Amino acid sequence: MDRGEFPHLTDSQFESVRKMVGIFGGDALRSLAAATPAEQVECIEAFDTYERGLIAHVQGMQTPVAEIKPAQPKPLRLKVNPYEGKEGENLHFWVREVELCNDLQGMEPGDAALISTERLRVAFALSNLGGRAKTWAYTREATTPGCFTTWAQLSQQLRAAFLSANYEYRQRSR
Repeated sequence: MDRGEFPHLTDSQFESVRKMVGIFGGDALRSLAAATPAEQVECIEAFDTYERGLIAHVQGMQTPVAEIKPAQPKPLRLKVNPYEGKEGENLHFWVREVELCNDLQGMEPGDAALISTERLRVAFALSNLGGRAKTWAYTREATTPGCFTTWAQLSQQLRAAFLSANYEYRQRSR
């Protein structure tokens, strides 16, 4: 098959002629060569249309490959005893326990912290308050929206509200 036999065809049309010869054999080439240039183009366009339809049909029959979803960390329930603001209750231990949970990493090396945003850290801490401390925090949030935008703010305000002025002195003197 010589390109010179079909000088009026574009490269893509000539490529279709090659496909036709591969599928139908040499007889298709002989009958195509005997046709007029307009008939050749019409025959090639019909073949291309059929080929595109066949490809679309086959692709439609294929089952789509399931998307690979990134592995979601398994839910992890963190338990912190609630801080209630009672006399003798240790706020420093509660703050440290919450901080340990905030800093907890995923199970694989390099995993991000499970409680990764400040809003989640604040929400986690607020959900672990009880009694007077919970009443104080939610009243404060209701009267001053946005007063706890970070964990650092919340823990600082809890210390100011629930530790007596001479708490540090009393702790050192024990």
